[in-house]
Amino acid sequence: MSAGISVEAMQEAIREYKGAPHRLELVREISGVCWYNDSIATAPERTIAAIQSFSEPIVLMLGGKDKNLPWEDLIDLVNHRVDHLVVFGQLSDKIMAYYRGNTTFRVPQTIDQCKTLEQAVKVAADRSQPGDVVLLAPGGTSFDEFKDFEERGEKFREWVWNLS
Repeated sequence: MSAGISVEAMQEAIREYKGAPHRLELVREISGVCWYNDSIATAPERTIAAIQSFSEPIVLMLGGKDKNLPWEDLIDLVNHRVDHLVVFGQLSDKIMAYYRGNTTFRVPQTIDQCKTLEQAVKVAADRSQPGDVVLLAPGGTSFDEFKDFEERGEKFREWVWNLS
């Protein structure tokens, strides 16, 4: 017993804990593909942490509005760990510029550029295969399309639940 709480009660609380919204939140599994919402990942370092949380093949949804932070470490990790990259929003041009004409590193199998997050969800669904993780860990803020990361995460959840 610790702080007046039994070990059994602590174990039960751990088993029942579902995580915080928009923080590596499992939205749902569809046909063997797990969809994760990490909308709060509004900086490249947070996206790096999200990617490093998985060993499965990743379809990464990256974008939003730029905060003028360095992207080189994240792009390097994407080049080694991400199978399919779907970029969206204001940041998509900046991210695509990293890949134009660069043949010095392994790149994801596919890179798709979308204007909106909704379009990116549909493209990610097309790219994903059973056993994949689709990860929304944008690295940028939501202010190019949404009022905040919570609204972005809620819309992501809605669009994922609308997938068949």
